[in-house]
Order: sequence, then C-alpha cells, then structure tokens
Amino acid sequence: MMLIRMIRALRERDDERGVALAAVIGLGAVLMIVLSLVVATATSGATKAANDDDYNKAMAAAYAGLSDYQGRLAADNSYVKYGVRSAFSTTSALTADPLNKAFGTTVGGPWAPVVGSTDQFYRYEVDNSDFATTGKVRLRVTGKADKATRTLVVDLRGDGFVNYLYFTNYESQDPSLTGETVTGGSTRCVSAHRNDLTWDAVTSCNPVQFAAGDTLDGPVRTNDVITACGATFKSTVKDTGPADFFYTSRDTAISSSCRAATKFDIGTISNAGTLPMPSTNANMKQEARTDLPDKVAKPGCVYTGPTSITFLAGGKMRVVSPWTKNTQLTGTTSGLITGGSTNDALCGSVSALGGSGAVIPTLPANLVYVQTVPSVTSDPNSWPANTTPSGTVNGTVASGSPVYCQQNVKSGSGSSASTVSDYGNGLGYPKNNEFTGSLGDSGYYGCRNGDVFVSGSFGGQMTLAAENFVYVTGSIVYQNGRSSDDMLGLVGQRAVSISNPISCSSGTSSACSTSNGSSTNLAATANIEIDAAIASNLGTFNVQNSAFGANLGTLTIYGSIAQQFRGSVRTTYSGNSSWSTGYAKAYSYDTRLKTSAPPKFLQPASTTYGVTTETESATAFRYDGSPTGK
Repeated sequence: MMLIRMIRALRERDDERGVALAAVIGLGAVLMIVLSLVVATATSGATKAANDDDYNKAMAAAYAGLSDYQGRLAADNSYVKYGVRSAFSTTSALTADPLNKAFGTTVGGPWAPVVGSTDQFYRYEVDNSDFATTGKVRLRVTGKADKATRTLVVDLRGDGFVNYLYFTNYESQDPSLTGETVTGGSTRCVSAHRNDLTWDAVTSCNPVQFAAGDTLDGPVRTNDVITACGATFKSTVKDTGPADFFYTSRDTAISSSCRAATKFDIGTISNAGTLPMPSTNANMKQEARTDLPDKVAKPGCVYTGPTSITFLAGGKMRVVSPWTKNTQLTGTTSGLITGGSTNDALCGSVSALGGSGAVIPTLPANLVYVQTVPSVTSDPNSWPANTTPSGTVNGTVASGSPVYCQQNVKSGSGSSASTVSDYGNGLGYPKNNEFTGSLGDSGYYGCRNGDVFVSGSFGGQMTLAAENFVYVTGSIVYQNGRSSDDMLGLVGQRAVSISNPISCSSGTSSACSTSNGSSTNLAATANIEIDAAIASNLGTFNVQNSAFGANLGTLTIYGSIAQQFRGSVRTTYSGNSSWSTGYAKAYSYDTRLKTSAPPKFLQPASTTYGVTTETESATAFRYDGSPTGK
C-alpha cells in the first residue's frame, strides 16, 4: 500500500516524471533486498533449528549408549573385558564381542541404534587398563543424529566394599570363631539375617549392637538389619530392612529410649539391596601368574605358608616366608597351578625369604597373596606331608631354632640335655605360655596355613591378601601421611585379626575364665592404628581374644572395613566392679576410597556400576564413522 501511495504522489507531479520513474525503480530494488533478507533469515532459522535438534539428539544418543553399557555391566560384571582397541584404549586388554554393534570404530562400521528411535545411534570405546588396580573403567561414548556427533567421557566404578566405612553381610559374629551356641543349649548357633524367614530367636546367632560410645564417621551398609542403642552414625546408613527402622536388641520389641539415644547425622536408615560377598578370594592368587598377559598385565607375588611382612621406611618391606619355593605361577585355563618361577627383584629371593627375610620395595600398584601350603603334589609350592623347612615333623631341632608343626626341641648337652615336644608355625607362634583354647595351636596357628603377620609404616600402593588369617601385630600407618598416595588393602579370607595373644591363669584347658585378672596380654598392642581398606570375605575383622586381658585403649581405623560377620573388638563386664577388655573404636572413612581403591582389591560377587566423573570431550567420530583422531 505504501508503494501505491508513493506512485500516485509522483504522478501528480507531471513535471518530474523522469525523476519519479528512477525513484520507483530504486525503491523496488530496496524492497526486493529486504524481502530476500527476510526469506534468508527464515530459511537460516529453520536450518539452525534442525541443527540444534540434531545436536541435542546426538548427546541424548550418547547417554543412551552409556546406559546400555551400564546395563551390560550390571548383568555381567566381567563385561569390562570386552571391547575393541582404539586410540582411546591403547593399553587395555580387550576381548571382541562381535554381537555388540556399539564397538564399531571404523568408517562405514556399525553404530548401535537407540531403542525407539530411527535417527539416533551410538558407539562406545572401553579403557579397562586401570580396572585391576582401582576398580575403575573409563568409557568414551559418541552419539549420532543425522550429521551431528557428540562425545561423552565417563569413569565408571562398581558399588564396592570400599565405598563404605563399615560393611557386613551378617550383623552377628562368626560362630566358628566364637563357639556361640543356641540360647539355652550347647549346639552351635546358626547365622541368619534378621529379616530372613529362617531367623529364630533361639537358634540364630545374636546380633551385635552398635552401642553408646560407638561413633562411625563414614558410610555404613549391611545385608542384614542394624541393631543399635546409643551409637552415633555421622554419614549414610543402609540396610535391607524397612526405611527408618532398626532393632535395639535381640528382642523384637523396640526400646524407645535406645531409639532416641541413637543419632543419625545424615537422614535416617535407608533400604538397599544386598551386596554379595565372594565365596573365595582364591582368584586373587591368579594375579601372580605370568602366563596370562591378557588378564594379568602386571603379575604380583605369591608366598606360601605362614609369612611375616614388616613395612619399613622408604616404601620397603621385609618378608619372611620359609615355606615359599616359587614366587610367581603358571597354570591351566581352569586355574589349576602347574608351574612356577622366582622373581627376586620383585618378590625377594627364596634363600632370603627362608632366612632373615628379603628386604624389597612394596609392590607398585600390585598384589601379594599368601597361600596355604598346597596339598596337590604337582603344585610347585607343595611339600611332602611329613617335611618342614627345618626337617621332619616330630624331628628334633636345637633350642632357639624355629619350630615347625610338632617337633622335639633339644636343649643342653651331655647329662644335662633335655628334649621337649613343642608346636610352632615357624614364626614364633604360639608364644610361650600362650593360651589357644578349644581351637588349639593348630586352630589359631596352623603350621602350613596361609597366614600373614603384618605391621609397620607403609608407603606405596599395594594389596596384601591371605588364604587364611591376616594378623595385625602392630600399628600400620601411612608413612607419607593420610593425604598422600599411600594406599593399602588387607584381605583375610577367614579373618583380619588384631593380634592379642594371652596367657591364662584360671579356667579349663579349653576355656579361659573371664573373671578380672584371670588372663594377661602377651604382646604390647595397646592403642593400635590401622590405615587400610580391610576385608574378610568368609570371616570377620576382630580382636583376637577380645574378651580377655586388659583394656588396650583405642583402636583407630582410617580406611574401610568389609566383613562376612561382625567382629568383636571390646567386651565390657559389670557386677561388683566393672572393667573392659580390648579396644574402644575410633573408625573414620578414607574419602579417597570414593573414587579409588587399593590395587586388585576384593570385589563383590556382583554389583552395579555408577558414574564417578563425567565430561563432554572433543568428538571422537564423524557421522560417517571415521575417527577424528582426537
């Protein structure tokens, strides 16, 4: 309309017709330019809108790929071994899975489709090079929508035992160690979860109560139901019972005063599923095999029979292991050990191990496994049944020499010579006058058992695992401080026990009296500190003879504890006078364990994997599947 009015106005000026025509042409040109710009802008906006949509859909496809991989790990925790090596995973040991299209890495190669979409796809690359040492797997996922691609890099970590300051399968003690019997009877009690249909007030083992004075400064979780009265929980608490519920004693009736006295600083108890303990830690021994390069890139060390390890300054340790013949292994695909070798630089020489000890660096980012003397004669570390490192069983050794199993110890000479039959594990246990009760010497200190006796100032990153017991004979502290890179794992299949040998002056041959003054501690183990992640897949973390001897002060734990059964560390007696034995607890969580773990540490039988870190990175693949090289 504006153009028509202008033309009419120009027509009224007949004397300027030439000028009017030029103006009309110029104005028309201007209007055409404006119209073109409007169309171009509209077209550009539509294109940008489409590109933005593809850009967002590409990231959504990447997240779909992440979800797919997490689902595969949840269904099969061993799926971390699958993938295709790429520039992202050059140091990983990977096995191909041709059925998974998401492992495409080439131009024109496969992409996995997003379920429910026709135009979204994803690929992922796996870096499992740190999985054996830290439990972490890194994933790079690229999503695609039309010609848009975007890449996400995440670190995934299983919900493992080190995620918790205190984890148990059962909230009762191990009856095979305590000898606990059914209420009012003499038969052994039965382990059961309190929310199981099989739990019985008479036959089931007593739950252990978190009592007044117990403070747990870190996440707590159990596959059982918590029993508490006056304890303080300073972090999250999870169990398999109803939310915001806990027992206050063995009785099913809940004490209102106990409930009021129990403090939860971060919310109330929440319900969680079970985190299953593995039935054995024997797979850890496979980490000393030299013939599995795809599975064991860095073999560790295996020692045989009772072994002493003392951590020394400068990140070193002294290892005494008289039964050891080979420190590294080979075997069959089924896990049977058939061969062995020595690695003096890494594990120490056999001659030094059988003498005053081999002084070597702590194993860098690796594992030490202490095994029971193998009974299979084809095993390279087996021994004939009647032989020991110092002669035969029931043979004679000189006074002052190590005693192995049952041997005759000869002292003096001539007419003053005497011989006494004695029992020993070769490392000085049991101690002189030590009371071992109904378990007997061979129960606590089997002369061929895979037991390790450990203490000292630790520097490095290492896991120490035993087929039987880990005995902590003195404090274990990080020599470079709690904020350093020092990180230790202790795994005892039957137990991780604070060594507390006692003598007994009153009682029977099988049971020492618990009356005050009837037992005496034989080792100076007051006020122990342990800096480590601790686990016992079949047993417990406890104090040996916790109900006997004197008050030993405080047990300080900096790390985490995971155990099949609750373990006792203190007993309090009341009556005409009151006294306590064992230790008061001071447990705090090593928060570094939220994102890391000791090398090759014990893992749950099955778990779910969550994201610990996440970032968008430079795009790894173009829409045609070609790698960008970034």
